Amino acid sequence: MEHYLKRYLLITLGLVLINGSYVLVTVPYGIINGGVTSFSMILSKLPFTCVLPVNAWVTIVTCILAILCALFLGRDMFVASLFSCVTGVAAFNVFTYIVPQPVIDAILDLGKIGDNPFIPAGTILEMALAAAVVGTGYYFCLSNKATAVGMDTIAMILHKRNEKISVAYSMYAINILVLLLGLYTYGIRCVIMGIGFAGIQAVTLNTMLKKRTDL
Repeated sequence: MEHYLKRYLLITLGLVLINGSYVLVTVPYGIINGGVTSFSMILSKLPFTCVLPVNAWVTIVTCILAILCALFLGRDMFVASLFSCVTGVAAFNVFTYIVPQPVIDAILDLGKIGDNPFIPAGTILEMALAAAVVGTGYYFCLSNKATAVGMDTIAMILHKRNEKISVAYSMYAINILVLLLGLYTYGIRCVIMGIGFAGIQAVTLNTMLKKRTDL
C-alpha cells in the first residue's frame, strides 16, 4: 500500500510540475514546444478548430492519448496513465483558473529583462527553467510506470516496439514535428523558443532516465 501511495504521489508531483510550467510560462509566451499543450495551442488558432479554447483541446487530445495507452501499453501502465489523464487535465485547468493575471503579467515583465529585442535574456532564463521543470515532471511520471498522457505516450509505444528507441529523444522528434505546425499559427520566434525548450526538456529527461534500464 505504501509503495502505491508513493508511486501515485510522485506521478501527481510530476503532473503538477508539468502543467504549472505550461500555464505559467509556455502558454503566456506562446512557446510551441511540441507537447500536447502546444498542439492544443495550435488547434485553438486554426480556422476550423478555433471554436474551442486551449484547455478544452488539452482535455480532448489527452483523452485520445489515454485510449492509445490502453491499446498499446498494457493494463498497469494504462491504470497509472488514466490517473495521469484525470490528474493532468485537472491540474492544467486548475492552474488556468486560479493563477491571477497579475502573476502572469509579472512573469512576462521579468522576461523582458535584457538587451536582445528578439528573445531577451529574461525570457531565455524563464524558458530554460520551465523546460528543466517539465523534463523533471516527465521523469517522475515515466519512472513510476505511467505516461503523462502527452507525447510521451507515443514515445513509450515506439520504445515498446523497439527498445533501441530512446524515450526522451523520440519525444524530441515528435515535438519537432508539432513545432513545424506551429510556424503557421505562432511564427518563427515562438518556434525557435520551442526548439530550445524541447531540447532542454529532452536533455533533462534523458539525463534522469539514463541510469534506468527499463525505460
